[in-house]
Amino acid sequence: MSAAPRSSTRERLLDVAEKEFARYGYAGAHLQSIAEQVGFQKTALYHYFDSKSALYTSVIESMLEDFEKAVTTAVQSAGSYTERLDRLLAAFNDLLAARPNYARILIRIFIDGAGVEFETVGPVIQRVIGGLLSFYREGADAGAFRPLSSRQVFLSLFGSVLFHYAAPGFSENVLGVDDIYAGDVVAWRRAAVRELLLRGVLPEGS
Repeated sequence: MSAAPRSSTRERLLDVAEKEFARYGYAGAHLQSIAEQVGFQKTALYHYFDSKSALYTSVIESMLEDFEKAVTTAVQSAGSYTERLDRLLAAFNDLLAARPNYARILIRIFIDGAGVEFETVGPVIQRVIGGLLSFYREGADAGAFRPLSSRQVFLSLFGSVLFHYAAPGFSENVLGVDDIYAGDVVAWRRAAVRELLLRGVLPEGS
């Protein structure tokens, strides 16, 4: 499962850079390699991004905007708190399955944060996490969720979905599958995470 490639030169640069940063990290990625894969000289890359850090930050910003859209669509849609949480879990799983590089980049950010211009991406991060925490607190206040720490719930949700896609080889070995991005395996993982997390946060008898 993969997302459609972007069309404009800038967007194609972001696509190639996303793969490069996911594979090699910020320190190991080379602008020369990225430029060559798009089909022009390294100097031409600076017409679009004035530094390696700016390119990396743009990749992360685009990625976070996808997460923000997924969160906003799920939690602000119609339906009960349980229905919206269900959609949120599915959206997270399916986004990371569709964009295999996202989980690997996020793991690298958490490890060292090198090259990230946090003044640029910080507001998006705050909106995504803040929106999730607020949604859970509201659901708990309404009696739809157990009165657990919203931060602990967020870490449990994020970690259980993220690590599976950040370490595909490990996940494939544990699950005994050939490809965690195959449609049936993505659906299996979606159902398993849904079952685990909903059982953990819904009040007894729900």
